[in-house]
Amino acid sequence: MTATRAAPSQVQIPEGANASLRIAGHEVQLTNLDKLYWPELGYTKRDLLQYYADVSSALLPHLKDRAMVMKRYPNGIHGKWFFMKRTPSPRPAWLETCEITHKSDNVIAFPMVQDLAALLWVVNLGCIDLNPWYARCDDVDRPDYLHFDLDPVEGAD
Repeated sequence: MTATRAAPSQVQIPEGANASLRIAGHEVQLTNLDKLYWPELGYTKRDLLQYYADVSSALLPHLKDRAMVMKRYPNGIHGKWFFMKRTPSPRPAWLETCEITHKSDNVIAFPMVQDLAALLWVVNLGCIDLNPWYARCDDVDRPDYLHFDLDPVEGAD
């Protein structure tokens, strides 16, 4: 198997506390860019956004057409985090959503990360790690991939 390299992003996250980027015709508001997300390393929200912009060409094909469950870390990696399913309001008009009906007949409109603008919008909300649905939005009850999360205990060989 050959490793695939991500092409460097043409997008640079600007300096300053807040910024507005125009990406493929979409306006993306970025806030609190100097907030420390990894204090012991000195990494900020800006650094995280730049990382996701830089790997977006390799990442986006795996997120396309999937609902995104947002795990938000508004105060960085060591702060209290929470899961959020519903797309927050207000949201950009260009942001696509995936409406999923749950057993209770409750319909939840999840955000979809279809492009770089949507990716940066979600990460700007404090989503350090991404949690896409295992199925595509057009058939949410049919997962098309399997994810293994192995967390070995100390002493495991």
